[in-house]
Amino acid sequence: MRRMWLSGTVLAVLLIGGAVVAAAAAPRIEIPQARRTFAPVVEGETVDHEFVLRNLGDAELEIYQVRTG
Repeated sequence: MRRMWLSGTVLAVLLIGGAVVAAAAAPRIEIPQARRTFAPVVEGETVDHEFVLRNLGDAELEIYQVRTG
């Protein structure tokens, strides 16, 4: 009987601990316009566009690498 009580207690602690970890702070990125298609340009011409990124999460958002497609 004691062994079942101990197993139940350990299981409850693990489940509650998992819920706390799942609720941890995390960044969440939002990119309203993730793609931009440009009209054809002459070779050597510069084309610019600013993409807006928003962090809707509750932790710092870190961007390490940006690649063009």
